[in-house]
Amino acid sequence: MGVLLSVLMAIFMLVSILLIVIVLIQPHHSESGLAGAFGGGGSDSFFGAKAITVATRITVILAIIFFILAIIINKIPHENPSRMDGYKPPAPASSPNTPPATTPPAEQPVPAPAPQQPVTPS
Repeated sequence: MGVLLSVLMAIFMLVSILLIVIVLIQPHHSESGLAGAFGGGGSDSFFGAKAITVATRITVILAIIFFILAIIINKIPHENPSRMDGYKPPAPASSPNTPPATTPPAEQPVPAPAPQQPVTPS
């Protein structure tokens, strides 16, 4: 299961990065997207007339893959359970011949000395 989880996590991270990139590259209705911010104002002529529909389809496909992988990764049992998953560490085993551990008495705090008054010559 560890290898499968590692492969799925790697694919999940790759899909996440691709999704971020494709969303940033997509042009807005009135703007030309991230490409326009760096001087690529003519993105429609660069990507062709189908750029909006192709980018939208890629975004939808990547989003579907992202959510499916997120659900699958969540359902795979992990090898190292955490306390949030309901894991409780086992109680330490004590032998019947061992006396119970006692805690040393707490030390009393030492009071701080009173501040001294400055001596003024009269």
